Amino acid sequence: MNSFAKQFKNMRQLKIKTLLFLSLVCFGLVACQQTASTTKSAIDPEIHKVLTAQAEAWNKGDIIGFMEGYEKSDSLQFITRKGRTMGWQSVLDNYTKHYPTTKEMGHLNFKNLIVKNLSDSLAQVYGNWELLKDSTVGGNFSLVLKHKPEGWKIIIDHTW
Repeated sequence: MNSFAKQFKNMRQLKIKTLLFLSLVCFGLVACQQTASTTKSAIDPEIHKVLTAQAEAWNKGDIIGFMEGYEKSDSLQFITRKGRTMGWQSVLDNYTKHYPTTKEMGHLNFKNLIVKNLSDSLAQVYGNWELLKDSTVGGNFSLVLKHKPEGWKIIIDHTW
């Protein structure tokens, strides 16, 4: 192979490597952009409003107001260490049974909320809950919320 042919081959290989490198960089930037948009989105404030309204209702002793954050459906799931409760009415019944008075309800706080957008109509929220009464109890939760005509509603609540 003559000198010109070697130079041409080397230039061609360099162009291919450069093109491959630039393609990988562009792909990486697009992937990072998509990850950022699914974890931080415009739905965050709407979902924070739902949880803030729940805490405010709870702290006023208003269990029905607290339940407004949940989808009023038989398919609602509330999962704890003790098992799974199905249906809005059953979840309400459990709350009223275990928290019959405002004193028993205490003061509820949600902390360390992370909202992950799963789609345009589904989101997952991770966080911690804290209930201040005579002593402080707390734990973790993972919620799945669905966007409905009336706003974001919790369809699955896994609290431990």
